[in-house]
Amino acid sequence: MKIRRLFFLFLTPFLLLNACKTIKTNANPSTSTFSKSDLTPLSSTELITEEEDFQNLDQDSIDPIKLAWFYKPPKDNNLEYLAENYEIFILTKLDEEVRDKLINVYGVISPILRYIRFDAIMDPGTCLDQPYRNQVADEIGDFCRISEQHPDWFLLDRNGNRIENEEGNYFLMDPGNQEWREFWLERVQKNQEANGWQGLFLDNVEAGFSKRHRLNDLPQQYESEEEYQWAIRGFLKYIDENLAKPTQSPLYANVLSEDNPVGLLSYLPYLDGVMIEGFAVDWHVGYRNSKEWEEQLELVEKIVDDNIHVLMVSKADQIENSRQGFAFASYLLVTNGNTSFRYVLNDHTDEIERFENYSYNLGNPLGTRYLEGDVWVRRFEYGDVWVNPMTHESGITLIN
Repeated sequence: MKIRRLFFLFLTPFLLLNACKTIKTNANPSTSTFSKSDLTPLSSTELITEEEDFQNLDQDSIDPIKLAWFYKPPKDNNLEYLAENYEIFILTKLDEEVRDKLINVYGVISPILRYIRFDAIMDPGTCLDQPYRNQVADEIGDFCRISEQHPDWFLLDRNGNRIENEEGNYFLMDPGNQEWREFWLERVQKNQEANGWQGLFLDNVEAGFSKRHRLNDLPQQYESEEEYQWAIRGFLKYIDENLAKPTQSPLYANVLSEDNPVGLLSYLPYLDGVMIEGFAVDWHVGYRNSKEWEEQLELVEKIVDDNIHVLMVSKADQIENSRQGFAFASYLLVTNGNTSFRYVLNDHTDEIERFENYSYNLGNPLGTRYLEGDVWVRRFEYGDVWVNPMTHESGITLIN
């Protein structure tokens, strides 16, 4: 069951020029800029012209601007705004009341997915403390029982120590251990059925050894990256065959280490959607280099070609309009109606982002992206989008 998802836009200064409105973002104001007048005509084989009847398109009309919300309700509790401006939602256990209001009061019809950790369980500190509800060992005493009775469920490093995740208090589990898989599935099934969730979002699905290398904790159970990928792929298949398919529920995953396309692409047969974090920019205030940027866009295009939704997430330490504009324009270069985008402050996913460009009416894409010198361009029914990954400039030209 393949499902579509959502995306996000950017706030920039704008300029009224003749019959067009050009919205340009510029990371370096001293550099030369690219504008509507710089566009050269494309041949009929490269572009569906604006004069053509749009009904002749071989695809359904799409809205290129879609928004996704995750992982907790907005702290201002503005559910009406959320329902009006977002299409796909990821919430967490105990958010059922908010979920039901979105559906029953505000008319949300998109699947609302439940967030759950794929990779780890939490040590709450003592056997009497309540663990977080974002992972399957969420009953009081779970961690102690698993630790004592099932030590083989844990992923170990090459020194035989349990691997603790970066944030602390979470310990990684062995994705290839069948008993662990069965426990994970039993807990998830129980909660999905009891609380009426429509789908599942798996966080921290690793595409390879990249994160393990960075943290110097390669798993003892897997000598090679291929073996580790095989175990994760087998776990995803197990979840797909025993939960997602029987209940016709969408299954999404945040796949880490997307710089390893082999692992990520091998997971796609078992997923309906993939989240890619760090899209177009780095995780803080900078940008990806042009090679990384191009490889990332090519990866997105490969995934959507398989009819898998891609949720592109760009993160920041602070709101910076030019950087947000660059990330959003990069997203627009590859959107196909089965993609989504969010530009979000780190550790502030419960805050609604309100950017002017969320309201732009671009209409249908008139073709795929193409290169003009160092600038990537894509034309839409009511405007053009361009991005220069070398200078980190970007812009949108709206046709009045």
